[in-house]
Amino acid sequence: MKTNPTLLGGTAGVSTAALAVAAHGAAGGSVPTNPAVALLTAVAVGVGIVGAGRPGTSPVALLAAGQLGTHIVLSTLTDGHLHISASMLVAHTVAVVGCALLIGIADRLYTACTSVVRRIRPWRPTVPAPAFLIPAVDTDPYISRPLASSISRRGPPAAPPAVS
Repeated sequence: MKTNPTLLGGTAGVSTAALAVAAHGAAGGSVPTNPAVALLTAVAVGVGIVGAGRPGTSPVALLAAGQLGTHIVLSTLTDGHLHISASMLVAHTVAVVGCALLIGIADRLYTACTSVVRRIRPWRPTVPAPAFLIPAVDTDPYISRPLASSISRRGPPAAPPAVS
């Protein structure tokens, strides 16, 4: 995705966990429990961070890494999971390819929608910010007079003279 890396990371992260659970359910795996859901969320967040942080990363590579991570989580923490199964491999592959296609479609739709919004958005003049801000009221008299007696001017103890 070339348009918006945050969109890539977000969609890859969200869809990773959802598609992993769907792929495991379609291949006969069990429903994940609370610890598995927490780890699936961690994997999804990790995929999202990598996708947003590295804009040149392919959606297929992100999703494949996410499916591998979620597969490891689900195979470790759920019961009745077949570790080596052709249907499980097919389900994960279909999930990766299908989601990568959906992310590509989302990228094209995002580009089209943002270009239309940029065209129809009313023009707003920009107000230049001042080079530096000058306080309207001098605050030194309010701070220095009442607090002068309460601020200690004592510094740290002097170091003892060096003996040679």
